[in-house]
Amino acid sequence: MDLRAVSRRVGIAAAVVTVVALVAPYAVITGPEYTAQLATYYASGVVGWGGIALFALLSAVVIASVERGNVDPGTLAGVAVVLGVATTASAASWALAVEPSPVFRDHLWLVWHARVVVALSVPVPLAAAAYARGLLT
Repeated sequence: MDLRAVSRRVGIAAAVVTVVALVAPYAVITGPEYTAQLATYYASGVVGWGGIALFALLSAVVIASVERGNVDPGTLAGVAVVLGVATTASAASWALAVEPSPVFRDHLWLVWHARVVVALSVPVPLAAAAYARGLLT
């Protein structure tokens, strides 16, 4: 088993799954009465949902492009680790800042949504670190 190949695939997949899970409530919860509540829900935290999505997608792009040869692979592997940590840290700060609203009463699964996003983001820095270790050894 090639650690670099597996960790690269896991990192990319985890980053994409994090973004998909992050925006899932927009696809599932409909109705004009929830628009303001979802906007407040997503604006919580230091960087909000946009920052989490940006860090996750940048992580996926950087992890995918490490072996393309345009930039030093060791540098990009380090950048991938930093972006993965930023993804998880921003997701955790967002999850801690989320305030319950009436939308939670109608959609009980939303209570766990922020925690699930954090849990799904954890493999991103772990896979990036495993890739960097495999690359640098």
